[in-house]
Amino acid sequence: MDDRPLEAFDTEPTAAQWLASRSQGPFPAGSAYLHAPSFAFQAPGGGENQLVQTGRHLEALDVPVRLFSPWTDRLDHARLLHLFGMSREGLELARAAKARGVPVVLSPICWYEPSALWALEPTLARKLGALGAWTLRRGVPSLPGWRRDLLRLADRVLPNSGEEADQLARLFGVARARMSVVPNGVLPDFGWGSPQLFREQIGDFEFVLFVGRIEPRKNPLGVIRAARRLGFPLVVVGEAPPQHENYEQQCRREGGDRVVWLEGLDHHDPLLVSTYAAARVFALCSWFETPGLAALEAALAGAAVVITPHGSTRSYFGDRATYARPGRADEIGAALARAWREGPRPGLAAYVASNYLWERVAKLTAEVYEQVAV
Repeated sequence: MDDRPLEAFDTEPTAAQWLASRSQGPFPAGSAYLHAPSFAFQAPGGGENQLVQTGRHLEALDVPVRLFSPWTDRLDHARLLHLFGMSREGLELARAAKARGVPVVLSPICWYEPSALWALEPTLARKLGALGAWTLRRGVPSLPGWRRDLLRLADRVLPNSGEEADQLARLFGVARARMSVVPNGVLPDFGWGSPQLFREQIGDFEFVLFVGRIEPRKNPLGVIRAARRLGFPLVVVGEAPPQHENYEQQCRREGGDRVVWLEGLDHHDPLLVSTYAAARVFALCSWFETPGLAALEAALAGAAVVITPHGSTRSYFGDRATYARPGRADEIGAALARAWREGPRPGLAAYVASNYLWERVAKLTAEVYEQVAV
């Protein structure tokens, strides 16, 4: 895609460095205040990356942004408040902003999947309770609740896909006129990577790659089991968030010597870029994805993609990926075998580069800002 040296990627500020610099003043008057729940970056994932990359690329468009600090910032000074993710904390902040006449933009970053509710709740009582609550809201979208309150307070809601917009309308009664679809994005750097660094530091072999949190929703264990049965080497990049350490231990036991574990790779680590470039197949057979930022990165890097059909994945990948349901071990195995045999679908990387770079995401976001903050 480009002859930009990979070292340029390594010199850009890390997410932590950018976050630290954007939470300290002074900042231009009328900045957009970005907010995520206070616990978000304790176990960062796709939602946190969405906030960081949106902020960075808005700045590249000369849109001033800063991270909202409840200790030092006054909402009166904000051009608007942009909430990433839905939380009760965000609800209270939205109420305070609206009381001061400050527009609120909300990126919900959510998906409500009945099969996931049933599979991931630990007890039968909680499974039945979660599924019952979903069914009730499906039938009565006007049912009161804090999520509905937050969605109603927002001047504009930014779902990541048409499917997410459909779900928000169906479950919470969000009016279509108040929603603007803004997709998730990917850095072009993942299309410029070389497998050389991976091969020098880790090894020269072909493998299936998983990148993400080591937790039941992401279902790395299903990928590990399928790859072992097929005899495919597997590389796992990720760590367990708090309270999922036992699950990670199970993954490590069952993976054995067929799995290479790479922990703590920053999103701007050249080794991560090189790992994507070296992968033959990328697998993300989660209980749902919207659509899985790691899958976009792998697609841009040139890997064949195996992904869950649950969530908004089909609107992003269409027929350019192979789909496998998380609860079907046979499907995961068959999908891995097919992707390994056939390689990436024609045009996948070019399609991602044309539609899902963060630059385009920022432009769409800036257009919304112009509309709500008049």
